Amino acid sequence: MKRKIALLAIDDFIARFFTRELQSIFHEKIDIRVYLSSGTTVPAVYEADLILYTDPSILMVFMDHIKCNCPVLMMRRTLTKEAVEKLEEIPPGSHCLVVNINSFMANETLATIYQLGLRNLKLSPYYKGCPRVPPEVDYIICHIDYPFLPDIPARKVEIGSRVFDINTILDILGVLDIEAQAAEEILLRYSMRIPSMWQGLNETIENRRVLSTQWRKLINGMSSGVMAVDEKDRIALVNQQLGVMLERDLKTFEKRSLKELVAAVPELEMLAGEKDLDNELFSYGGKKLILTLRHVTFKEISYGKLVIIENYTDVVKVQQKIHREIVGRGYYSAYRFGNIITRNPGMMELVEIARKLADASAAVVIFGESGTGKEMFAGAIHNYSHRSREPFVAVNCAALPENLLESELFGYEEGAFTGARKGGKMGLFESADGGTLFLDEIGEMPPGLQARLLRVLQEGEIMRVGGNAIIKVDTRIIAASNKNLFKMVEEGSFRRDLFYRLNVFHLEIPPLRERREDILVLGRRFFKERGVTEWENPLLNRFLQEYAWPGNVRELKNLVEYLVTIAEGEYDLSRLPVYLKDESYLEFDLSEVGLRASEVCLMRLVREFGHRNRPTGRRTLHEAFTRRYFKLSEMEIRGRIDRLEKLGYLEVEPGPRG
Repeated sequence: MKRKIALLAIDDFIARFFTRELQSIFHEKIDIRVYLSSGTTVPAVYEADLILYTDPSILMVFMDHIKCNCPVLMMRRTLTKEAVEKLEEIPPGSHCLVVNINSFMANETLATIYQLGLRNLKLSPYYKGCPRVPPEVDYIICHIDYPFLPDIPARKVEIGSRVFDINTILDILGVLDIEAQAAEEILLRYSMRIPSMWQGLNETIENRRVLSTQWRKLINGMSSGVMAVDEKDRIALVNQQLGVMLERDLKTFEKRSLKELVAAVPELEMLAGEKDLDNELFSYGGKKLILTLRHVTFKEISYGKLVIIENYTDVVKVQQKIHREIVGRGYYSAYRFGNIITRNPGMMELVEIARKLADASAAVVIFGESGTGKEMFAGAIHNYSHRSREPFVAVNCAALPENLLESELFGYEEGAFTGARKGGKMGLFESADGGTLFLDEIGEMPPGLQARLLRVLQEGEIMRVGGNAIIKVDTRIIAASNKNLFKMVEEGSFRRDLFYRLNVFHLEIPPLRERREDILVLGRRFFKERGVTEWENPLLNRFLQEYAWPGNVRELKNLVEYLVTIAEGEYDLSRLPVYLKDESYLEFDLSEVGLRASEVCLMRLVREFGHRNRPTGRRTLHEAFTRRYFKLSEMEIRGRIDRLEKLGYLEVEPGPRG
């Protein structure tokens, strides 16, 4: 069965290139579906065995549109052997401009050139929109003849598109669980295309025969420690890096029993087990190491096992780099001040005040009813500040019980409590270091945590649950509440000292009912976002403006979503959700025609029945009106019909239909 790959790309050109590359490597074993970030709307990914992306910025765009639970891998790339040969012809000491389509990819290409051993060149990155060209450039290194290349007297060296490095191929083979023999063929074939120092190894090694000189070259280029054990539990191969990690000459253990190594290094006793191991943390020589063990089987026959050991510090550095590059899932805010749509003078003034608060480091408290946009303001303040490139972390203080909220905010050490993750966990204060932590519904924070939060605000220090180490953090706090914190302070349910530490800057967002000039403006925006432009009519517009909106902007957006889904293009009061079909909501005056809303709805029913040539008696109208709008008695219907007749809007015939 073909495995499904979702390919996230910035444009069609890049997507086509990587599709061809993947198909040339994996042939009929994969089925690729492309998702582009360059369209007007971002498509959702609902089904895939593996998601591949080319650039962290693309993953940021798709982050909230990934609807399936599958591995997500960045396609790490390297240069072809032909490209390296071209670069080796450049005279040593030359100043070269390394060009790619954006800053990340230009620096990635530059790093790849250095990692491939070409350290005798002076390299500078250049990309579309780059503010300056370095002086005295001798060569321009580019993948293709980009239209934005600088107009300077330098020789151009086109090195062609980058290809996947071997580690990416190994990751894909592992995630897609390609059978061992096929994986071996893919690796051997692909390794001939790229420089050997970038080659790696994965769990698909079939047997000792495969561990030839070619494989030694592959694994010795890896930063991880690798050991292969054959089906007789003898050590078939170890790479140089594993010897460095364990501070001993492991070559002397090749061809010997795994038990001998375990006897010499007791910390590796877990290797004697029969189960696969995933990211087991252990200590050796004062270092923390992470061990992964895979038993290699083919058609239910065991061919030994593969051991990969990584330095914990190196893994953390990679995580931190990714965290800084894409600021992790949920660790950024998409909101800007431009997202705040308003014509209300008070709101406009509030936005300007918020802009001024952005670059201050002191805490901010945002008050407002649910649905008014408190998180939007918090995100906009963060993105307008000097912290905008750092994480924005949001947590709802009312959503978690006290003990869980404490461990989420402050993190915990290994063994801090039952079920604590091995190695502990970083808390949200650490995750938001350098950036902003948004504490929504701060009024729901338990008193014990209020005291700990006060210490963070006073000292800029935290201590993980179950730990004793002081960790410095530089995190700006923006809090929000839909409760009256002033009153809670007086009642003793919220700490007075914490309140005054938080309430350095104060914003209060008015509810939607107090800025009615924004209702139709926001309604038009929400309909437009759903691709609907023809929806307005006097009855619906008046309802939107008259309704009290207890759920504020969130309720308005939800209503638009409901109407677009349910109304089938007929946007009138009859299409409103059931909870809004109430006389107290729908009976309002239309002063421009001198009628009430229910009377206009009655006339629409009469006209509709007339078009269908159906009898239009009072009882029929009563049943239809109650079903479609809200409950009225027959006498109330009769009274409205009589009034419409007197005003000349209806003609009533005597008899059973009248």
